[in-house]
Amino acid sequence: MRPARIVLSRRAGFDLQAISRALNGLPAQSVARPGPWGNPFSIDAVMAETGLGKDAAQAEAVARHGRWLRGEIEAERPRPSRDDIRAALGGKNLACWCREGTPCHVDTLIALAND
Repeated sequence: MRPARIVLSRRAGFDLQAISRALNGLPAQSVARPGPWGNPFSIDAVMAETGLGKDAAQAEAVARHGRWLRGEIEAERPRPSRDDIRAALGGKNLACWCREGTPCHVDTLIALAND
């Protein structure tokens, strides 16, 4: 099975692992902030820096995350190695708060963890 992106929820009864197993049988891992896998480039910070609207800033934050993981730009924390990404996230569905249909750093992490 190919790992997928899951949107986190605060709804009562939300069970990330149950939703993940029902989706494709794989375990899930949250990669949201705060945590080592969260995107270090926040939408709010990109909006403040660039003057972009929320949707464009979200796309830019996701693009920056990809450039950071490729070593093209720096962030306030060290970037994980590809081996670390594969070891920790490979074969898992990844979950974040980004709405379905919007850019999300999860897509970059899934690609790197499972290529």
